[in-house]
Amino acid sequence: MKNSYSVQSVAEAFLVLLKRRGVDNFYVNGGTDFASMVEGYARLPESGLEFPKPIVCPHENLAVGMANGYTMVTGRAQAVMCHVTVGAANAICNLMNAARDNVPMLFAAGRTPLFEKGKLGSRNGNIHWAQEMFDQGGMLRELVKWDYELRDGINVEQVVDRALTITNASPQGPVYLMLPREVLAQQMSDLTLTQDELAIPTQPAPDPVALDRLAAMIAAAKCPVIVTATAGRNPKDVPILAEIAERFAIGVVENFPRYMNFPSSHPMHLGYSSQPILKDADLLVVIESDVPWIPALGEPNAGAKIVQIGVDPAFGNYPIRTFHTDLAILSSVTELLKPLSAALEKATAGRDADIKSRRRRLGELHEARHQRVKDMIEPLKASPKMTKNWLNYCVNQVKPADTIMVNEYWTNREINAIDEPGTYFQHSPAGGLGWGVPAALGAAQAAPGKIVIATVGDGAYMFANPTACHQVSEAQKLPFLTIVCNNAHWGAVENSALGVYPVGHAAESRKRGRAPLSDLAPSPAFEKTVEASGGYGERVTDPADLPNAIKRAIEVIRKEKRQALLNVICE
Repeated sequence: MKNSYSVQSVAEAFLVLLKRRGVDNFYVNGGTDFASMVEGYARLPESGLEFPKPIVCPHENLAVGMANGYTMVTGRAQAVMCHVTVGAANAICNLMNAARDNVPMLFAAGRTPLFEKGKLGSRNGNIHWAQEMFDQGGMLRELVKWDYELRDGINVEQVVDRALTITNASPQGPVYLMLPREVLAQQMSDLTLTQDELAIPTQPAPDPVALDRLAAMIAAAKCPVIVTATAGRNPKDVPILAEIAERFAIGVVENFPRYMNFPSSHPMHLGYSSQPILKDADLLVVIESDVPWIPALGEPNAGAKIVQIGVDPAFGNYPIRTFHTDLAILSSVTELLKPLSAALEKATAGRDADIKSRRRRLGELHEARHQRVKDMIEPLKASPKMTKNWLNYCVNQVKPADTIMVNEYWTNREINAIDEPGTYFQHSPAGGLGWGVPAALGAAQAAPGKIVIATVGDGAYMFANPTACHQVSEAQKLPFLTIVCNNAHWGAVENSALGVYPVGHAAESRKRGRAPLSDLAPSPAFEKTVEASGGYGERVTDPADLPNAIKRAIEVIRKEKRQALLNVICE
């Protein structure tokens, strides 16, 4: 493989390195620090170099969200670059989402020119004084695994390789690289790579003694339950987990799931909240779940055993997290499952009656879950109302089986059933709003030909800088469907107030309308926003017409290759 390239600047060397190291896309929101990047891309017809595909994003939140969406579908880390301090500041919200959801990403920003004059790329605009900070990396340091400033082109390969190695090493997460303008403009005549590919550290594997102890605990339990939020990050792990649960009669709860972790129709699936099963489970195996239950709403039985498993089972970057633990195992899900299956075969030998007994008990819990869902849906089928539950039911009835759902608000997995791995993604536990629509764009880029649906509320939609998102959808020919559940208020704000003060003044004001600080009326005509970028928009008010409206939007995406948005006016 070629390892020597004729380049003219450090910027060109940087871009060559990204492409050689597997970065497909370069999501950018440019500024004065991009001069040498612009020159490098403009020189491509002459240079013949290979750079990542540039995706121009009119907002930094969009750039980070698209990179996040592309990575969650493909598993491959991407690169983002924003304009110095101000651009990095705009990106912080979605960077925090990526950090808390362990999304690998090389996030770069220019640095205000170092010199006032005398070097190529030195200061030549009045903003170059006011935009400089004493510690530019400090604004992001708590959210990234590593931050550094490239100081000379002589070690550009080593710096880029270190950044990409650290972001991809377990536990994954974004890294931050600052690129001064003079360094990017520094002349180079040749880039000779010292290695062909990165050596990413292997994923952590479970300690055999701890694994045998876990298998023994599962074998002895009367009602063992796995609780997970992200076990399906690697879609190949999902069928293995499903096989283990079926073979050894282990219940599975997807608690605040951010991926499709377990088939909705599986007989051992106990739902999407751990709270209803806490009184029954005598063993909780927590696999990659930062909040396995909410203590204020209920806790496990006093005698229940708790096992925490993950690439960082203690969640060391959380300032406080005190869930009880009897056994903690450091392991990725991929490295855990097959050895656990083998250990369980040994531990359960001769215990068929015990497995049969708990299969019966878990089956009862599974049926109770289905009854809860039926109780939610049957009244709406008889008399449709424009509620979130009806919206979920209609989407579930209409969407193709391989639809990719990107949820930032209203998708209810109890109703909106998903059985195919790699087709559901939910916002980070950090909850930084404005993630869903950009992430759906990245998912559409990563999975051309598939229907991608972003499910957002009116507040989350406005946070996404939708004008920028729809412009990129049109520019990059990335059709997808946005469904806005529009109730013209901040439900989370109001519900939080009512949770703390259930009989207070906020509750009284709610009887007369909206609680203070939560009203978003009058609501904009969101369907017009997508039309401004050549998309199809529709305002939906009739619950009986909702299934057909979703069908119409999907047909626009399929046949016309245009983006679509449904502004669904909900209760």
